[in-house]
Amino acid sequence: MVGYLDMTDRTQQCPDSWQKIASPRSSCGKNSGAFCDSLIIPTSGASYQTVCGRFRGYQVGSPDAFRIFSGPISIETFYVDGVTVTYGPPGRRHHVFTYAAGVSEMNISSSTCPCVAGGHLPPLFVGSDYYCESGCPGPDYVLTKLYFSDVLWDGQQCGGNEITCCNASYLPWFCKTFPTPISEDLEVRICTDEDIDNENVAIESFELYIQVLPYLNTSMASSIDTYAIIGITISASFVVFFSLGVLVAICIGCMVAKRRSKGIPVEKPSVYETVGLDQMQIAVEAHHSYEVVGNNKAAKQPEYI
Repeated sequence: MVGYLDMTDRTQQCPDSWQKIASPRSSCGKNSGAFCDSLIIPTSGASYQTVCGRFRGYQVGSPDAFRIFSGPISIETFYVDGVTVTYGPPGRRHHVFTYAAGVSEMNISSSTCPCVAGGHLPPLFVGSDYYCESGCPGPDYVLTKLYFSDVLWDGQQCGGNEITCCNASYLPWFCKTFPTPISEDLEVRICTDEDIDNENVAIESFELYIQVLPYLNTSMASSIDTYAIIGITISASFVVFFSLGVLVAICIGCMVAKRRSKGIPVEKPSVYETVGLDQMQIAVEAHHSYEVVGNNKAAKQPEYI
């Protein structure tokens, strides 16, 4: 476990970046303003590829899920009224999971969850990696009210028009696996695009886990890679040179066969001349014997073989 908060424990305190809501349920919300309040979850440089977790929260006032009234929609800003889990520093954040809070179970509007007809869809970078629920059971909401009777994102009490919002098979948990290992810290943000006098999202508890990958020393990995490259190079060179040797032998055999077919005598080899071919040497037998006749050299008649 890399991240944990349980405000049902009276000894627990909210992180400095979040504001404690003491009543009617002890929980942590945004401090103020239309932005995100962040909490960094250190992973101590561990290499991981899977993140799992769960959150319990409450609707406060009139959050609008994925409907944003002002500003650009970006992972770096408030793209949701709810809770975001990301990894990476500001300016280089990557999405892990999002918990959205809709305005009402009964309303049919762009401020409700996407599972409700008319609900605003999440941004493309969120995809299907989100849960959304409302805690307000009726069509009308009350500003600044914390709806404590319906816990968000627990897979229960999805009434009215949002009955399908609790259909996700893993609720209240999420698990996400990435294609490549990660070693950056996680970040939890409480976000809204309006001030807390209008809307807020309160976190009662959360747990975050990462699946740590086996450790491999960097220098060891580098040495392994080096030896692997050397081995592959040597093997490839051997295959090339062996193939060249076979090709030369075939050519020599063809030449001999051709001379025989034409009745041309083939000289008897007795001494080897070495011909260098890169790292591989091909021995070719090529001796010519002569006898001296006076001051002239007359070639001996070769023997047929």
